[in-house]
Amino acid sequence: MPACAPEYSRLARQHNELVLPPRVKRCPHQPPPFTTLRRSFSSTFSLIPEERAVSPERPPQLPRLLRIITWFPRLCLRPLFALLSIITHPAWKQILVVLPTLWIAASLFIFWKCVQCPIGVFKVLARAISKDSKKQRTVLISGGSSIQALHLARNFHSAGARVVAFEIEGHFALLKYSAAVNRFYTVPRPNPADPLAYARALKEIAEREAVVFYVPVNSTTPAYYDALAKPHLEVIGCQCFVPSARDVVVLDDPLELIRVSRAAGLSTPQFWVVASEDDVRAWYESGASKEGRHFIASAGTRGARDRLRFVMPEEKTQFKFPREISAEKPWVIVREPKGEKIITCTTLKESRAVNNVICRVESSKKGLVPQKDKEADAWVQRFVSRLSPSRPMTGHVSFRLVREENIMNGQGNRLVAIGARVGVSLPYLCQGQTRCGHAATVGKLLNTVLDTREALFTYWDPLPYCAYYQSRSPEDRRPPPPEPCKTPPNLPL
Repeated sequence: MPACAPEYSRLARQHNELVLPPRVKRCPHQPPPFTTLRRSFSSTFSLIPEERAVSPERPPQLPRLLRIITWFPRLCLRPLFALLSIITHPAWKQILVVLPTLWIAASLFIFWKCVQCPIGVFKVLARAISKDSKKQRTVLISGGSSIQALHLARNFHSAGARVVAFEIEGHFALLKYSAAVNRFYTVPRPNPADPLAYARALKEIAEREAVVFYVPVNSTTPAYYDALAKPHLEVIGCQCFVPSARDVVVLDDPLELIRVSRAAGLSTPQFWVVASEDDVRAWYESGASKEGRHFIASAGTRGARDRLRFVMPEEKTQFKFPREISAEKPWVIVREPKGEKIITCTTLKESRAVNNVICRVESSKKGLVPQKDKEADAWVQRFVSRLSPSRPMTGHVSFRLVREENIMNGQGNRLVAIGARVGVSLPYLCQGQTRCGHAATVGKLLNTVLDTREALFTYWDPLPYCAYYQSRSPEDRRPPPPEPCKTPPNLPL
């Protein structure tokens, strides 16, 4: 029994009647007395008050006679109605939209895995049975994240070579998804403090894979480091399609490009060599920044190693340079001529230009347009003939030319070189497939804007196309503008 029960019984015996207090008359100006509020449903659960809640409406029932008559048909059709209610559920709409894509992707993946193994076995047997088959040679390609490297690998694969590719760590491994690539590696980024570490990494790959040819693309690394690795690779019998370190400096250094052009009697742009911040300040005070578009590039051996370019602002107050400018680290300011921009992909063999692919930079569509240009071919032949290499040069080089605008309707056209880069450039995409993949002839893409999707997709090698576009955001899928500032090497300026 509760402890309060005796006291409650005593009070009940004393007061048989409940006496209510008299009602006090309230003045009209006094506030109403406090009253207890009734609990109601929260708006989270219902918008109808508790005292007004009504039951959900139900459809009116059929007459009793009609229900008796239709009882058996309704009983037979009840499973059909239940199936229709499940099929018409709103969740199925999203499933029906996503399911075909999943099935297509899964079917392609399963089909490729089922076909890849028999095809590989068939190729091995065909090479073993064939009487005139030669030993398959292994080719090493750098720049495994670039489109031109993928095209180069496919050409070598079609010619019957075994392709091994690598890329600097931190970059997207595009060639890893290609059926033309037999093995893919990742190497550390070249370090100026220890440049031979990069050479040792390449030598290790070449020895492990028995590489016979090395073709550097130089899309993410300067050719200077590949030139340093060339003697180490040639010792083990690997032929390198890259000039020597001295010749790479001549081609990648903007000051050497201007010197050789003048020696060959070719036109050069207006330039200023700056070795201190005072030289830059004097250049701004002269008013030269107001007379056109300029860019500043690293010069000398360090320039060939770093390959840096920045656009010069028109106002001196906007010039905030993050790099050192000194006599040991000079820079060159170049005025960019106005006119049609041209970029080439030139193949050198024994210091001779054996192939030259030319593309016009289309600024409006932000792409490259392949074309035949006899004047550009003559300029390349004349420039290469004036080179005095330490060894016969074999490899690829890209020239950036401008056909000046002010004399196009006058005395004639004049080509001016504003840059050069050692390595395979984007115009290589115009080359077709022949037995010599790196020195092929121009394909059938003349006067058409190069489309990266067309270059990426091949019916026998579709995975790089899917990987390239699925791994990038919509902003990254846009092609970079042809600017001379902060663009990857070998892109149109």
